[in-house]
Amino acid sequence: MLLKQQRQLIATGIVTQEQISDAMQGVGDKKAGLLLNLLSQDGVDVDKVLQALAKIYKVPFVDLEHIEIDESLVEKCSEELCSEFCFIPVSISAGEMIIAIADPMDYAGMDVLQFKLGQRVRPLFSNPLDIQKKIRDLFSGGEEALDEVMSDLENTGEIQALTDDEDNKAETDIASLKKGAEGSPIIKLVNGIIMKALRMESSDIHIEAGEKNSLVRLRVDGRLRPVMKFPAGAHPMLVSRIKIMSKLDISNTRTPQDGRTRIKISNKSFDMRISTLPSMYGEKVVMRILDKSGLSLSLDVLAFEKTADERIREAIARPTGAVLVTGPTGSGKTTTLYSFLHHINDEETNIVTVEDPVEFQIKGLNQVQVNAKSGMTFAAALRSILRQDPDVVMVGEIRDEETAHIALHAAQTGHLVMSTLHTNDAPSTVSRLVEMGTDAVALSSCLNIIVAQRLARRLCSECKKKVKPSAEMIEKYDMPEDLEIYEPVGCEKCMNIGYKGRCGVHETLYVNDRVRQAIAQAVSDQELMQVCREEGMYALFEDGMNKVLQGVTSVAEVMRLSIAPEDFSFQDRIDSDGNLMSLGQANEARDKGQLRPKEDAKRNTILLIDDSKSIRNLVGFILKSEGFDIAEAEDGRKGLDLLKQALSQVALVIVDYDMPNMNGPEFVQEVRRQSKFDDIPVVMLTSRHDEDDEVLGLDSGADDYIIKPVEPMKLQARVRKILQMYERVRQAQQRQV
Repeated sequence: MLLKQQRQLIATGIVTQEQISDAMQGVGDKKAGLLLNLLSQDGVDVDKVLQALAKIYKVPFVDLEHIEIDESLVEKCSEELCSEFCFIPVSISAGEMIIAIADPMDYAGMDVLQFKLGQRVRPLFSNPLDIQKKIRDLFSGGEEALDEVMSDLENTGEIQALTDDEDNKAETDIASLKKGAEGSPIIKLVNGIIMKALRMESSDIHIEAGEKNSLVRLRVDGRLRPVMKFPAGAHPMLVSRIKIMSKLDISNTRTPQDGRTRIKISNKSFDMRISTLPSMYGEKVVMRILDKSGLSLSLDVLAFEKTADERIREAIARPTGAVLVTGPTGSGKTTTLYSFLHHINDEETNIVTVEDPVEFQIKGLNQVQVNAKSGMTFAAALRSILRQDPDVVMVGEIRDEETAHIALHAAQTGHLVMSTLHTNDAPSTVSRLVEMGTDAVALSSCLNIIVAQRLARRLCSECKKKVKPSAEMIEKYDMPEDLEIYEPVGCEKCMNIGYKGRCGVHETLYVNDRVRQAIAQAVSDQELMQVCREEGMYALFEDGMNKVLQGVTSVAEVMRLSIAPEDFSFQDRIDSDGNLMSLGQANEARDKGQLRPKEDAKRNTILLIDDSKSIRNLVGFILKSEGFDIAEAEDGRKGLDLLKQALSQVALVIVDYDMPNMNGPEFVQEVRRQSKFDDIPVVMLTSRHDEDDEVLGLDSGADDYIIKPVEPMKLQARVRKILQMYERVRQAQQRQV
């Protein structure tokens, strides 16, 4: 762009002298360098600049995006020639080659171009960025993704590694590898991959070696997406470049290595965690991007259900106790803990954390980095921290028995302790800690709350569509047919995925008196889950379905992350606001008469509990002839679990007297202790003839006591009689309501 044209462009008022001056500072030897720099500046209206220049040049403007280029024209022009003069052939007319060029006023350059092409050319003006992209599309041979990254890099600026290793003391082959790793193409490749990841808001970069090509995949919103391939020959140099950036040993390719680096892009810094792993065709590299600027520490953005949010705020405000967050790797556990700490952080509170690694530095927190090589393990650091007069202690992860013992002991002795574990759900966290050697009674006394967490992809707000439930959903989950839910579609904003961003799905186990008693009794995970749900906890699946009803995510995404409780149903669970009630809320509403009782027509199953398979077969055969469905269990404990899972289908329970784990009277007493089983009749079937045994069985709460051997017609009659009696009582209660 000549000075005269610069002044004319400034005169239009579209750009300023300062913008032109800034653009001129970065001009190199490339054609159209000034215009490229100008168009890349913030605040410059690209379309207006291009249209104004077309008028100044008095040359027609052409938009290359919608133009198909004849392959015969491409054969006449080499990639090097097109790149050198920043042009692309468009068509041939009257013996002239019509070209789209970035600088139609470069007459000397076009004379040289005409000589090299061997024919006259007629210029059209076009965006230099579009020309470069078209050159890549025509000559890249299927590597458009990689070239696009290179273009992004050129338009954004170089990435500066703040922790490059400058050690040149290596053997000859290592020195050669390092020289290749520090060569311009490899540096551009690594920079381009990182730039692509940042543009796509990726959390992890996976670089995987293959036999002929290496593959780059980016984790976006929790799912991996392949974005480019590059020749396998470049893989060792690329890995060496990453190792140099993160101060790893480039001569060691046989063992895994872990490191860190910090990169700087346009005056903005990003921390990265690097992990290498030897594989069949070379080392696999995973780079985790830690962007503190995107870290929100507000509890309000974590999307907890209303009751769970209230319980969490109350639990983390206590001066003592344990707050645990569980879930798989990458589920946001650390971010949730940081949010808890940020909420209670003030000048009067001494908060100390021990982490491996310290992912984000948070103002006001005393953060300690674990270093196993120097003996600074979680347990060792925790012992020292407790001598630092802390009010709140955050342990990055409870990995072993020693750490669990120290952390939970601290929670009992005047400290608020927060930590994470890897468990499938909140109730199984209790059994995991007990397996680590923690006493169940002591655990029940110090636990405040346990939060199990997953991250579900959030539906794109621009393109999600409203649909009715499918026939499968209606049948499987008793979904109302008129329910409105949303599904993903895909648009430009969400890269045609249908999802944009993620939201938390939670299971919040709040330890009240009933839950504390269940933990102290070391009940099974299934029993503890049922108790917690009855006390108002949403299971992961239920909380996910609540977010489905709110239009936040999709049914498919919730099903990918969690498993529905066996008794889950939408029947009588949706409140007046269109939200899913917890099991406890639904039971409470039903008890108050706000919801109609569940349909009894479904109750056609008799549960047989007996440790003798032959007795179960015989009794089952007798009752099946009466039209009943049969469910079986071999001891009282399993029978109780099965009853809880299939409560809405069970019409009557027949239980043996003598069984392992839990005998008949113990089973009946446990059933009668829980009000939800009040309308379930229980018959004790036994070979015990002693009168005292019969009295004990009836006193425990059994409705009938039948002595073996089984008499078919008598058994059928007594079952019918008991069911009819319960039905009359049920109808009388409904009339009163």
